This record gives sequence, structure tokens and C-alpha cells, in this order.
Amino acid sequence: MNAGPSAAPRPESMRVLDRACLIVHRHVTTTYPPGASIPSTKQLARALELPEKHVLQGLLRLDALGEIALHTGTLPVRLRPREPHPRDRALHGAVRDRIRAGHYVPEQALPTGLLGAEFGLLPHHVRRALQFLTADGTLRFDAHGPYGPGYYVPAAIAGGESAPDPTAPARGRRREPRR
Repeated sequence: MNAGPSAAPRPESMRVLDRACLIVHRHVTTTYPPGASIPSTKQLARALELPEKHVLQGLLRLDALGEIALHTGTLPVRLRPREPHPRDRALHGAVRDRIRAGHYVPEQALPTGLLGAEFGLLPHHVRRALQFLTADGTLRFDAHGPYGPGYYVPAAIAGGESAPDPTAPARGRRREPRR
């Protein structure tokens, strides 16, 4: 039995939340220059005349997109273009180091779930971090990769470095059986 159309209309409460998030996004990106502190959720809610929970959801979405940095021990901050999120920097360094060391080899899919667990990042935060590495050429995203959709080490590593030999045995990679 069919469950009906796959694109069911969103409930009114979700549409209201989406509109509130759009208002928060527009306000933050037009009012606060990159590098500036953003007022607290309570202050923004008062200024925008929106419920605090809607403003918080808007800020969480901006954080997931890498537009702002929340929960860094200070007020939220509007990030500069191409500035990594503070919570992603350890993952960035580890991925780059592992590529240089040959732990991740060209055309290997990154273990995103394991990276998230290792660095204490939720799946959408791992995506945010890896999108940053994709933009700078350290990784590439392939929706039809040999191991399924995911982030892969490119054959030629950005910056002109030569990539490790993909046929050489490396940690984290299965060896082909001998014939």
C-alpha cells in the first residue's frame, strides 16, 4: 500500500520556524560584520520580536552552516569568509596530517562517523568541517564515489604536493589478496 506523495507539505509550525530562521539569518548577516560579536539569544529575540526558541534555532542553523560560532565560551561571533569554525580546527589539522603521513591515501573515503566520534562533532558539524576542507582542495566530495557518497582524498593533493602511492599498503586500507 502506498503511503502517499513523498513530498508532504510541512506543518505550519515548521513553516513558522523556517520564516523565523530566515529573519535571524538576514538580520545577523546584514547587521553584524564578519568578526563581530553577536548579541545573546535573549537580546536578539527582543530586537527581532521573535520567541527565544526560534532565535536559538536560527542561530544553531547559522552555526551549522559555519556563518557564526556558538558555544565557544564567549558571545556568538560572526565568522569571516573562509574562516574555519573554531570547533573544526582540530579535525582540519588531523585530516591534513593523516593525508601527509599516508594514513589517508588518494581516492580513499574518509570515515566521517569515526571522525565525528573522535573529535566530538555531530554529523552536521563534521559536514561543515569537511566542506571547508573541500573548498580548499584538501578533499573532494563525490556523490557517486566508489564507496558511495562521501568525502574522498583527491588523486592530486592541493598545494602541489605529490600524493602517496595509492597501490602501496597503508594503514586504514585493505590489502588486495595475492593471486
